[in-house]
Amino acid sequence: MNLYFAKLIKRYGLLIDENGTVESTLVIIPIVLLFLSVLQIATSVMGRGIALNTVQGDISREALLGSNSLSSSSDLLGTVITRIPIPGGGSVIVGKKENITPKISPLILARDSFISTGIAVDENR
Repeated sequence: MNLYFAKLIKRYGLLIDENGTVESTLVIIPIVLLFLSVLQIATSVMGRGIALNTVQGDISREALLGSNSLSSSSDLLGTVITRIPIPGGGSVIVGKKENITPKISPLILARDSFISTGIAVDENR
């Protein structure tokens, strides 16, 4: 009976040879680390662009609406807004927000933190 199963296994290749599993593992681990590192870089670049666009949009909206009651700082989303008066009327609105991108790759020791700045001119005053 065992001879019959041995012939079937040999004939149809029912048993998979395990040669090369260590080499496969040694190749897959660096590839996964490389993929996570590239994903971390892409996330950081995209996060910076989105954060900059968000802050600039908020500051531009304040300049277009001409909000006279805008305080010198404090916003619910953490944006610090400052008005700098211009001689002759109007003001320059500067907004800053600190952003932190999440850590994805185990090769990165610390989170990426950066400050986004948006500038607009309010001519409504």
